[in-house]
Amino acid sequence: MWAKDKQPGFTIVELLIVIVVIGILAAITILAYNGIQGRAVAASLTSDLTNASTKLKLYQVDNSSYPNSINDCPSPAVGNTCLKTSSNNTYTDFQVDNTASPQALCLAARNVNGTSYHVTDSSASSPGDCSPASCLSILNDAGSVGSGIYWIKPAGAGAPIRVYCDMVTSGGGWTLLICNPGPYTIWNLTTVYSLNSASPSISSPYSILNKADSIKTNISGNLQYRIDAVTIGHWGGVWQAPFTNTFIGTSALNNATNIEKYDSWTIDTTLNDTTALTNVMPWVSNNTQLLSTWGGVGSWWGTLVTGSSGWAPAPYMSVEKQAPGIIWFWVK
Repeated sequence: MWAKDKQPGFTIVELLIVIVVIGILAAITILAYNGIQGRAVAASLTSDLTNASTKLKLYQVDNSSYPNSINDCPSPAVGNTCLKTSSNNTYTDFQVDNTASPQALCLAARNVNGTSYHVTDSSASSPGDCSPASCLSILNDAGSVGSGIYWIKPAGAGAPIRVYCDMVTSGGGWTLLICNPGPYTIWNLTTVYSLNSASPSISSPYSILNKADSIKTNISGNLQYRIDAVTIGHWGGVWQAPFTNTFIGTSALNNATNIEKYDSWTIDTTLNDTTALTNVMPWVSNNTQLLSTWGGVGSWWGTLVTGSSGWAPAPYMSVEKQAPGIIWFWVK
């Protein structure tokens, strides 16, 4: 009688190894597919927005303004236009400011999977919607395309606003609150809070101080502000203060902490008779010390904005920079 050969089968350990390998390969395949799909969605949104931006800019050239609506299809009325997206994409936000100089535009599109991209009059397509709450939000959402003009919608704001974002200095994500190149005659107890708010600039007089409290970000219980002079990122520094502090306060709060200093100068640790910037959060005093870090008595070096003559543009540092020429104030 012939004996039959026995064929050995898989052991339990071998079967488990096979199952694990199959699972790993499946996971790799899924990740690769998701990556390809994500790039395809981004490419589709970018294509739609690039084409739409081109059409809107041509419309602006022909009509001297951007349209009021992009959804007036198929036969748009005067002042409107009709823009369409690829399948699975939808235009979700269209913002224009035809009173600004130059006229401003932001258009956002979203895919059915939730991915959003936007384009502006001055920047190419990038991730995110038109109106995050601050420049820091834009940076954190990977929507930054460098320093420049962006749209944000601070908490409680009725409509989006255009702001200047510094996306480079000290980690980036800074919203410009005040630019003071002078002259002193333009500043008073009204303009220190709001001046040329529709035209953010790093070279011309500008203020949105009245919006600072709705832009500030709670960073581990603190807010952060920054002061520069002469050139951006120089002759000043970064401070943090309790998040409960207000940017429109009318009394001196000596509770800020300097966490980064630009260039070689000495912080004045006295409250009054100041000689330079201090650890008092900038506050609004009167028409002379419109926005200052002084304590309220005596010499008032460490001032950012003044309505008093004789300064260029404000008494800044008594030793190092008496006349810096231009001063900036920022919030993160």
